[in-house]
Amino acid sequence: MADAMTAKDRTAKAFDFAQDLTKLLITLATGIITITITFLKDVATQAPASAHIWIEIAWLLYLLSIVGGVMALMGMTAALDEQDSPSINEGAITWPARAQFGLFAAAVALTIWFGTKAL
Repeated sequence: MADAMTAKDRTAKAFDFAQDLTKLLITLATGIITITITFLKDVATQAPASAHIWIEIAWLLYLLSIVGGVMALMGMTAALDEQDSPSINEGAITWPARAQFGLFAAAVALTIWFGTKAL
């Protein structure tokens, strides 16, 4: 039988998953910003001027999501460096991670909203 995971192993795995998710959201936000800026003139030539505010707000939210992700990664680094028994549930990790996810979700919703108005 395989040995059960130790608490230290579970903690390390939790940090790995959190780090991977944070990096994924940073990558997606960066990519979506790049793609929407690149193809904006091709996709939204007929969009009313009032629709453009939605994509601009979405870009700001994507940017703030990226900042939240970087802050979460910094919190993870500090937690692993400064403590004998680090926890993924520390405020310096959880609030920026939650902000990152919430801002990313709102930005995606606004991007979709812009798409419906632009086409």
